Amino acid sequence: MKTYRFIKISNNNNPAQDFYIDITIMKSVKLRMSILKSQLKKYRESFEGLYRPAWYYIETCDYSYYQLDKQDFSNYNEAKEHSIKLYNLEFERMNAVKHQFNNNKFIMTID
Repeated sequence: MKTYRFIKISNNNNPAQDFYIDITIMKSVKLRMSILKSQLKKYRESFEGLYRPAWYYIETCDYSYYQLDKQDFSNYNEAKEHSIKLYNLEFERMNAVKHQFNNNKFIMTID
């Protein structure tokens, strides 16, 4: 069993709908993000046409990140399945409540 960490990387301009969940076995989330930034530089210099979602956020967005979850799995495929569940749960959590202002009064609606 390996411990997998799930890092949510969000576009700060639209965090409820524009985010990515990165999977790593690294213990340090900061170190993982540093490595992704370093890989982005190498990617730009040597590989064109490849798409890596984490790099999209690092390169083009005002982004933030944090460790969303940490669990043990026996292989990467199990971790990947969990990341899909996390993505769906996070999307639902972030979009279930809509905040509105109407005539200077705060109104909260739930879809």
